[in-house]
Amino acid sequence: MDRKLGPILIGWNVILTALIAWALLGRGTPGTSDATSPATDSSAVALIAPPDTGALVDARIAYFFMDSVQERYELVKERGNAFRNEGKRLEGNLQSELAKAQGRYEELMRKDHTYSTQAEVKADEQEVQALMARIQDMQARGERQMAEMEVRMLEEISNEIMAFLTDYNKAAGHDYIFSVQSGGQIWVGNPSLNITEQVIAGLNARHRNSRPAAAKPASAP
Repeated sequence: MDRKLGPILIGWNVILTALIAWALLGRGTPGTSDATSPATDSSAVALIAPPDTGALVDARIAYFFMDSVQERYELVKERGNAFRNEGKRLEGNLQSELAKAQGRYEELMRKDHTYSTQAEVKADEQEVQALMARIQDMQARGERQMAEMEVRMLEEISNEIMAFLTDYNKAAGHDYIFSVQSGGQIWVGNPSLNITEQVIAGLNARHRNSRPAAAKPASAP
């Protein structure tokens, strides 16, 4: 896994864990309230019985290691490579334009203005300023483009994992599926609940099947 993508996906992993819990429990979107629920005053709230935590004794729980998904999920690798290649392309374009601007700047600086009019001197100064502005604008546009690409990439990966887990859990029937990250806040003590291999295999199979026929690798004879 590329070092630049690791920290990005670590923060995203916390959000994904919460979304998985809500989706599997059918609770709707976190942070929203049910518009059809009757309003309750403070006196009514005091009469509400606490939840029966005994029901959680038989809850079906599983977990998977997000680190392994980041390293072995083919979609992450493909999008990560595309992200890096686009960054290199933009950097190359910026360096090329910077070299052109530098050459023109040096040309203007060597120019003998002894017999130049004030208007000509001012025009050269404006051209130098325009060169600097163009490079700065190009750099800013590149950074925005990479940031937007990063958001789209993480959103696509998140949606694919959520979609797979939703389908997977129709048969598995887990009450909770936790996404565990190295150095995170969840410690797991029962390795029999680990479904990492099933998740990775299922994600990759789903991803391969979604590719156009021409892009799929040829099957072995």
